Amino acid sequence: MELNRRRYLGSLGTTATVLALAGCTSDESDSDEGNANGNSGDSDTSDSGNNNGDNNGGDTNTGDNGDDNQSDVEILDHEFYEEEFQSGVRGTAINNAGRELSYVEATATFLDADGTQIGEGLDNVNDLAAGREWEFDCMYTSQDASRIEEYEVEVSVGF
Repeated sequence: MELNRRRYLGSLGTTATVLALAGCTSDESDSDEGNANGNSGDSDTSDSGNNNGDNNGGDTNTGDNGDDNQSDVEILDHEFYEEEFQSGVRGTAINNAGRELSYVEATATFLDADGTQIGEGLDNVNDLAAGREWEFDCMYTSQDASRIEEYEVEVSVGF
């Protein structure tokens, strides 16, 4: 009887966690692509990034705050970095929503030369004031950063 109670409580806890997390994201996001040789995207381009140096990334705006061309959170700039003990993507995003955003998340997806996802980095901020810029840092946590050919970075609003 004790075993069934434990299973039930475990299932209940897992279900509650999944349901709580399901509401933490929204469709409002801004994304860019870049490559691992230091080129980054900005909001004036629409190409996807690669590592051959001829490209500066892309920008996709979604969300609805009254302006069809602007999302609640916009990526202003980003770049790949590789330092002695860490690597990842650093950038700046701005709150365009006209109100404080309770949760904003930046996610970088790292891809190899074949386009295979080899890692992901995450950064987030709480209570981003209207009009305020935020510096994010999505670290690549795997050991071999030389495998990274390109990356995609996206910011999204949750809660």
